Amino acid sequence: MHAVKAGIAATRFLRHVCPNQKKEFDCEETGPDCLCRTADRTPGVGDCDGSAKAMVAKGVAHIADVGPEQAASDFMTPGGAFIEGDKYLLFYKYDGTCLALGARPEIAGKNRWDVHDPDGVYQIREMVKSAKTGGGWVKYKYANPKTGKVQFKKTWVQPVPGMDAFVGCGVYY
Repeated sequence: MHAVKAGIAATRFLRHVCPNQKKEFDCEETGPDCLCRTADRTPGVGDCDGSAKAMVAKGVAHIADVGPEQAASDFMTPGGAFIEGDKYLLFYKYDGTCLALGARPEIAGKNRWDVHDPDGVYQIREMVKSAKTGGGWVKYKYANPKTGKVQFKKTWVQPVPGMDAFVGCGVYY
């Protein structure tokens, strides 16, 4: 297993009681962007963003262990280690070409540089920009594969060492 560095300064989490979950959580935000406010949040996750970050780190390490082609296939395996409810990995080249999208494998191989959300956010461009500076969060709207509804989404992205590519995982809220 390879050690993975997040690439950014440590995040300061805020402890609060989520009004929807009726439990305490550690979140980056406590306002309307708080991710624990979603009713279908993965049960048992102790903080709002940690599971997405952990899945990305696991994905980046998997690419180093098995190579990008096998990892891309593994990222899209239904019921596999890289798809958990409405959380899944996305793996893109910096030119916008999708290498893997856990929720929609049929998109692999397509260039999505010009795809934007209803508010005009070019999410892949924003993810590339974030990955090139070490990684971070990107907010946009996207269709939730569990509900089919367009929802706010916050995706953690991290560059893949030795490749002009990034891995991401998001949380709907």
